[in-house]
Amino acid sequence: MFTKKTVFVVGAGGSFEVGLPVGNTLKTRIAEKLDVRGTGSYEGDQATVRAMAAAAKETGSYGSAMNRLVDAAQAIRGAMPLAISIDNYLNTHSHDADVVMMGKLGITACILDAEAQSTLREYDRAYNIDFSKVPDAWHNTFCKMVTENVHLGDLESIFDNVAIITFNYDRCIEHYLLAWLIRYMRLPYGDAAEICKRLRIFHPYGQVGQLPWQTSTGSGVRFGETPTEYNIRQISSQIRTFTERVEDEELLSKMRGLLSEAEQIVYLGFSFGKMNMDLLSINQEGPRKDILGTVFGISLPNRTEVDRRIRTSLTGPDGWLVTGMDLTSSGANELMNDYWYRLSN
Repeated sequence: MFTKKTVFVVGAGGSFEVGLPVGNTLKTRIAEKLDVRGTGSYEGDQATVRAMAAAAKETGSYGSAMNRLVDAAQAIRGAMPLAISIDNYLNTHSHDADVVMMGKLGITACILDAEAQSTLREYDRAYNIDFSKVPDAWHNTFCKMVTENVHLGDLESIFDNVAIITFNYDRCIEHYLLAWLIRYMRLPYGDAAEICKRLRIFHPYGQVGQLPWQTSTGSGVRFGETPTEYNIRQISSQIRTFTERVEDEELLSKMRGLLSEAEQIVYLGFSFGKMNMDLLSINQEGPRKDILGTVFGISLPNRTEVDRRIRTSLTGPDGWLVTGMDLTSSGANELMNDYWYRLSN
């Protein structure tokens, strides 16, 4: 278990270990989902096309609305090779409702597909995962760490000192935790779900729907559910742009409160982009913090800036709150294993 208050900040690299796309691959797949062409009869990803059509009909001017949405889809598609990320692009064009809508539709369709193709896909309806295909994912090491020396009767407290902020739209963390507890701890689905609900986990940019166990009715969106015109439209409303998140004061207050109270913070597969670091800036007093992070693929000159951005974001009224910082070029799971004793001390 974690004895110190610990916050994990997870980026796209954190989902890469279970087979989800990152970087240019993710942008390419979103562009493919938004490659809609034609007038009257439209070619492209049919679930996306039908979702667009349903939205256009609600405007009362179907033809002109569809033309605008097609233009917006093509604008995003053409810009993806030029963009830092889809999030940055939508932030730049947050004033354009059509671009924002199409971006959210593309994200939703892409991430649901990516979940279904990941190594965490279920092979039956009972939340069974073939764990032999994902032995080296950080999710597995995390589960082993939070349950180290824990008896079955103490499982309700395993997340007392840990929280997660993930900038990913997918539900890999939540999905893995549930399946892991069911398999390893031999828990019934309902009991495992109640334990998972105790983990404080935040998606600053939203997620592609709540999993069934996260809802009161059990009618959420299954992991890797097939995209349809209905679920794409419903789920896309849960995606948030940077501008929308800045306006969500309640969410930001909770996230920043956790970071302020943390004694150690771990960045996994995170790019440390300025836009996202702004969301993590606390400017509050709190305990001094031990920092660990992966900087895989980040150049040495940029690592110096990463160090500065972290320290700047974790600044209280009397200055930096960082006591120590180790940034490693390893992957997320390697970091978790290498620093296991330090994290769980």
